Amino acid sequence: MNERIKELAEQAGSTHKQNLGVYQFYIDELEKFAESIVREYIGILEEEIKLVEGYKSTEVKVDIIKCHQSKIYHFNKLIDKSKKHFGVAEREQ
Repeated sequence: MNERIKELAEQAGSTHKQNLGVYQFYIDELEKFAESIVREYIGILEEEIKLVEGYKSTEVKVDIIKCHQSKIYHFNKLIDKSKKHFGVAEREQ
C-alpha cells in the first residue's frame, strides 16, 4: 500500500491489530476504499477536461482557446500528480 494512504488511515484513527488476525483484511479493504476515492477525484478532473475541450472547440478567439488549453494541461498535471502521490496505477482494461 502507498505510504500516504497508510498515513491518512492512521490520522483517521486506524490502529494496527495484527494480533487479531484481521489486520491484513482490514488494510486491503482500506486500500481499495482509498483508491476508489482517488479514482473518483480523478474522474471528476477527467470530466472537467471533456467540458473544457468542448468549450475550446466552439471558441474562435485565440486568447480564449489558449486559456482552455492551459486548463486542460493543468487538469492533466493534477491527474498525474494525484496518481503518483497516492500510488494509484492505471486501471487494467
